[in-house]
Parts: sequence; C-alpha cells; structure tokens
Amino acid sequence: MSFVKKTFVPFISVAVATTIGLIPLVTSAQTPDPAKPKISFEKEIVPIVKASCLGCHNKDNAKHNVMFPDKMTLEDAMKNPKLWRKSGREVKNKVMPPKDNSTLSDKDRAKFVAWVEATFPKPTPGSTPPTPPPVPPTTGGGSGH
Repeated sequence: MSFVKKTFVPFISVAVATTIGLIPLVTSAQTPDPAKPKISFEKEIVPIVKASCLGCHNKDNAKHNVMFPDKMTLEDAMKNPKLWRKSGREVKNKVMPPKDNSTLSDKDRAKFVAWVEATFPKPTPGSTPPTPPPVPPTTGGGSGH
C-alpha cells in the first residue's frame, strides 16, 4: 500500500462514520412532525379568538357559559384545557362561530383546531388522567342538622 493510501484510509473511515452517524440528526431536523404544528398562540391563535370569539364570549357576555379572558396568555390557556377543547370541538364541527356571524376563514379554522388538538390532546383509553388540584378542606360551621 502506498504512503498516500495508508495516510488517508483512517481519515476517510472517520469521515464516513461521522457522516453516517449524523444522518438521523440532519433528517429529523429538516423534517417537521406534522402531528405537532408550530403555531404561535400569541401571534396566531389570540388574533383568531379576538376576531371570531370575543364578541360573544367575554366577561360581559358569556354566551353558553363560555368566556375567553380579555387578555390571553399561553400560561393562562394551559390552565383551562376544558375551555380550549370545547372551543376546538365547536370550531371543528362548524358550530362556532355561527354562520350568520362568522368572520373565521377555513384557513384560520384549521389553524385553531390544529393548535387546540396539538396542545390539548384527548386522553387515550387506559392513560392516566391529570391529577386534579387539591380541594381545600372545609371547616364545618354548620349546625349539623
């Protein structure tokens, strides 16, 4: 074997091994997971809710006992999955917003539903439901009758 071949064989082997080892990292970084859309709550969902929901579902007018806060944060949204799942179902089934008052485009409808379903997935059968917050103890105070 010549001097050049002896010198470059280990280098080429390391280069090939490194390249092969990086392939999964490169392909996973370039391939977005379609099940987890990258939708910004603040930039995309809040404007949809403000334009299509807040007119009827606000602190002054909570139709059907559904109320969105005036100022929405992702942190607050995460504390109320029931509101968002219900809203997602209603929007997905085209119950909300009502057709006579709809400002929601099909694109925004799909975006809203995708965000809700990705953020608050339905519990799967056999999965452990989230632990509810503790209930404060009662102190009595009744007469016991």
